[in-house]
Amino acid sequence: MKKTILLGGAAAAAFLLASAPGAEASLFLDTFGVSYDNWAPNSFAPNNINYVVEDWKVGDNQSGWLDPGYGGDAYDAEAAYMAIDGQYLYVAVVTGFPLSGRASGNDYFHAGDIGLDLNSDGNYEYAVDVDGNGALRSGNLNWENPAIGGGQAWNGVSDPLRVTSWNNSASTQFSYASWQGRYAIEAIIDLGDMNGGSSTYDMHWTMGCGNDELEMRAVADPVPEPATMLLLGGGLGLAGIVRRRRQNNGEALEA
Repeated sequence: MKKTILLGGAAAAAFLLASAPGAEASLFLDTFGVSYDNWAPNSFAPNNINYVVEDWKVGDNQSGWLDPGYGGDAYDAEAAYMAIDGQYLYVAVVTGFPLSGRASGNDYFHAGDIGLDLNSDGNYEYAVDVDGNGALRSGNLNWENPAIGGGQAWNGVSDPLRVTSWNNSASTQFSYASWQGRYAIEAIIDLGDMNGGSSTYDMHWTMGCGNDELEMRAVADPVPEPATMLLLGGGLGLAGIVRRRRQNNGEALEA
């Protein structure tokens, strides 16, 4: 069962607070109060966090089925988070799949990059490169798609995987580390490095076999007219979240 939630919280400045102490501290998920299997941020989280949860559980339909592939916890893309303030885009993915990758038979699968589609036009113009310490890649991106045995995985349901060439690169605040028995990919991206930002941001992440994937959308509120600001009290936030559901026409392959 996939769940999408829009949650309001405290001021956006909370993003910049230090992570809670612990052996598996995260870049900002700990600050949100997020914990495994209790995915909702707490009252100290920033305003209007969008998140999607797709955590596989033992006993779920077709045991081990992740949609669009199999694999259980080892390949599970479990949750994703997005938020926007006046300066930054915040993105996070929680998964059972490690940055170092995972072997399956004669295949070896790597973690994918986070794809970002500005204005929801179907093109991922930016990538958070997990192999490049979270560098923000852009400009004529060449995307590699996930594959099993050299073929395209799941009829393209999980595309794309990661970038193999680009023109431009910018740094992000980035972390990909063990977190509460899983792994968390997190990045804080300066909107100035994304041509000032966008009205909507679609995010996509998968792994090399494409067994599971996460997608979601963050919508940045337009700046209201002065009269509207008086009525609403002013400010900027987020509105809405869309989980794009694609149909799986491929054959189920065990990874």
